[in-house]
Amino acid sequence: MKDAEGAGPSAGADAGARAGAGAELTARFAAEVDWTKVVDPAIPKPDGQYGPDLLEQLWSPDLRTAHIAYEALHFTCSGDGGSVRPAAPEVLPFLVEAVRDPAVKVRPQILETLAVLARAGNEARAAAPGPGPGGWWRTAPAAWPAAWERAVEALLPLLADDVEDEEAVRAGVAAVLARDTYRADDLIDRFLARFEDEPDLSAAEQLVLAVGELAPHAVERREDAVAWLRERSTDAGKGEEPDMDDDIEAWLAWMEQHGLDVRPAAVVALRRALRPR
Repeated sequence: MKDAEGAGPSAGADAGARAGAGAELTARFAAEVDWTKVVDPAIPKPDGQYGPDLLEQLWSPDLRTAHIAYEALHFTCSGDGGSVRPAAPEVLPFLVEAVRDPAVKVRPQILETLAVLARAGNEARAAAPGPGPGGWWRTAPAAWPAAWERAVEALLPLLADDVEDEEAVRAGVAAVLARDTYRADDLIDRFLARFEDEPDLSAAEQLVLAVGELAPHAVERREDAVAWLRERSTDAGKGEEPDMDDDIEAWLAWMEQHGLDVRPAAVVALRRALRPR
C-alpha cells in the first residue's frame, strides 16, 4: 500500500508528523472508508491503492506532509478535474471534517478541491450519455449526489464562523457552495443573510460573487438576487476609513458602523447573474 508520496509503505511515515488527527478520528478513517476505491488513477492496484495513513497525514502538523497528502487526495478524487472518481464519496466526509478543523494546515487547498468536485459533479449530472466535446467522459459515482448534499449541510455553518483570521475559510466555503446550482434559491437566501453580518471584505466579496454565480440557476430568487447585486454595485458601504490621528471621534464612529464596499465584485457578479442559463 503506497504512502502519500507514492514511494513505499505508509507505515514508514514519521509518527510525530501524523499525530494531529487523534485516535477516534483515525479509527474512523479505517472503519468508514472503502479503501479499495481510493486508488491513484495513474497506478493500477495494488501498488496504487492508498490506506488510512493518507487521511492521517492530512492532519499532520508538518505543512509539507499535509500538502503531499492533500495533493494525493486531490488527484485520487478528481483525476484531471473533469470527473468525480469513486474515491471522492468515500473520503468526502473527512475532507469536510478537515475544513472544519482549524488545526489542519491545508484547509484553503481542500476547499479548492471541493470546488473542483462540485463542478465536475454538476457536469456529470447534466451530461448526455457518452463522451462529450473533446472525447471526455463526465462521470460521477451513483453515491456522489447524496454524499455531496451531506457535505453541503456540514459546510453551511462555516459561513458564520467568526473566529479571527477565518475569513479565508468563509470565502472558500462560499466559493464551494456557489457551485451547488441545484440549491440556488436556498443558498442565495443564506448568502444574502450572511452578507449583513460579514465583517471581512474578502469573504463579503466572495458572497457577492457567489450570488452572481447562482442567480442564473435560481427559480424564485433570481430577480431578487439581481436587484440586490444592483444595489451592491452602487453602495460604497461605510465609505473610506478616516484618519485616526486627524479625528479620533470620526474614526471610532466609522469603526462602529457595518458596511463594506463590494462594488467591483458586485459589477462582476451582476454580469454573471444576467448571462443566459
